Amino acid sequence: MTDPLEELYQAYKEPIFRYLNNMCRNRSIAEELTHDTFIKAFKGYARFRGESSLKTWLFKIARNTYINEAMRLARQNEIPYPESGEPPASDTTHNMDVVIIVKQTFQRLSEKERSLLALRDQGFSINDMAYILNQTEGNIKVGIYRAKKKFMEYYLEGEAEGR
Repeated sequence: MTDPLEELYQAYKEPIFRYLNNMCRNRSIAEELTHDTFIKAFKGYARFRGESSLKTWLFKIARNTYINEAMRLARQNEIPYPESGEPPASDTTHNMDVVIIVKQTFQRLSEKERSLLALRDQGFSINDMAYILNQTEGNIKVGIYRAKKKFMEYYLEGEAEGR
């Protein structure tokens, strides 16, 4: 018989890592935050009330872990610089430029805007996102619209500047 916590970890370690890596753009910090997320989840598993899916519950823990770490680093003036991720070698120069502009654009968004877009990209429903972000569904819908609009504005600025 398999351990339910091990199954939980195996099922969600990659999506949690991708979310956290999208948020902080630093692989080593994302790995550490993923580890911290699962430690917190395992310690609190007995208190899980089933008000949401396990996935939604885990992403809420991951987001709170990210926010706590970002606040801790900000207090210590140790904001880490994002690692430069290189696209696969098969990409053309134009595609590499687009990847760089998209990454830079994403980082210009606020934490809430990045969370909205990253969670939506992970396939979360509006209801689940409202739970994770402690917002109303209406606020989530408006937030997604505004985040997409701001992303597009920043993206077009970046393209125009040739970044």
